[in-house]
Amino acid sequence: MLLLIKIIIPVSCLVALLDYFGIVALVAEHFAPVMKLFGLPGEATISLLLGFFINIYAAMGAIPALTLSPRQITILAVMIGICHELPVETVICSYTGLRIPFSVVLRLITAFSAGILLNLFYGMVLGG
Repeated sequence: MLLLIKIIIPVSCLVALLDYFGIVALVAEHFAPVMKLFGLPGEATISLLLGFFINIYAAMGAIPALTLSPRQITILAVMIGICHELPVETVICSYTGLRIPFSVVLRLITAFSAGILLNLFYGMVLGG
């Protein structure tokens, strides 16, 4: 529990600070067209990158500083769950014989595909 607090609170404060200084808006502006494919705002890029390259808890720490709907949090969580801690997990997968470039590409494609499919599912089936 203490470990989670040590990660989530500082990351949440950092993202709030980045938002205050306009950095989140700058990142959001550049990534908004791509994030739209997943039904996510550009701001969600921060949480997605934290999850992909640091860990799930860092991504969770960024979520409270962003304005996301339950639908968007679900899509984001699935994508991060598939492709979390990319540098560490890729090395671990390499011990099984899976080549590093293949592992990275496979996990990224799977996460992005899941994000797109979930967004389509929410839009078509649930009407939202």
